[in-house]
Amino acid sequence: MSYLSVVLAREIRHMQALCDIYENKLESLPKGSIHVRMRCNKEYYYLYYRKEGKIKSDYIGNNEAALIPLKEQLERRKSIEGLLKGIRIELHQMHRVLGKVK
Repeated sequence: MSYLSVVLAREIRHMQALCDIYENKLESLPKGSIHVRMRCNKEYYYLYYRKEGKIKSDYIGNNEAALIPLKEQLERRKSIEGLLKGIRIELHQMHRVLGKVK
């Protein structure tokens, strides 16, 4: 094995470990988006997400203070999903360099 293939193999293991860590973090974070419904001039907040191919909604409340942690978790989820997408692209490219994927 050449030095390059050894380094790439090590980097692939590292990237796969990162991928596993991020996937585990995603399991604990909520998915979906927040929508506002107006009823009798009051705002009510709902979390919409997909489950088993159907759109579901959960009532969050009408207090904006309760939304702050949920918004932060949803933003964190989106950033982790972006990181995962980049890692998967890099993994695919590394496998192509090593000749494992056509």
